[in-house]
Amino acid sequence: MGTAPERAIGESRRITRPSWKDPRLLLGILIVLASTVGIIALTSALDKTVPMYVAKTDISLGEQLGPEKLDVANIKLDALSQRYVAANPELLVGRRANSLIRAGELIPVGSIGLEDGTNRRPVSVNLPDELPAAITAGAHVDVWVAAKDRAANVYSAPTLLLPGAEVTYRVARATGFGGTSGTTVELLVHDQKLADLLEAMANEARITLVFNPTASSS
Repeated sequence: MGTAPERAIGESRRITRPSWKDPRLLLGILIVLASTVGIIALTSALDKTVPMYVAKTDISLGEQLGPEKLDVANIKLDALSQRYVAANPELLVGRRANSLIRAGELIPVGSIGLEDGTNRRPVSVNLPDELPAAITAGAHVDVWVAAKDRAANVYSAPTLLLPGAEVTYRVARATGFGGTSGTTVELLVHDQKLADLLEAMANEARITLVFNPTASSS
């Protein structure tokens, strides 16, 4: 056993504050810094938002898009951000709405049409029957056409003419006795399919609209 002074010197050495050159202290500091940086990076990634355009009011087909019709909102979209128009004024120059855009909605990339707005044209179609309630303005439908055989007075098997066509207008046609005699809808039709639809209408083909929920939610 050492003397009392020797024991006091040994104890003081054990409790001496470590210096900045102590590798254990440096290692601890690095661990704390790495942990802090990781937490900040994770929090930033989780909270990342993107400025996107939002319609102030309903925007109709063919309306020119401009800042006066749009608001900017910071929204977290992650991978979905590519499907909507970012808040960049250059993306609006000379552009028009290619479909009906409801107030408060983000602007889908597909809703910005050609500069003259003619890549889809509105066509009114008169249907003899009532339509399901789900088929409203903004909904999408598959348009089936059955050609009429005038000689036999029958219809051929229906074929799909327009998959996922957008409806912009719907109204029930009234009779003079307070009833209805069918429905009139307005569809947006791409130029390459326009002649086929007009031909079917001119030849009194039977036209049927089937609600397409997949296209309506895209």
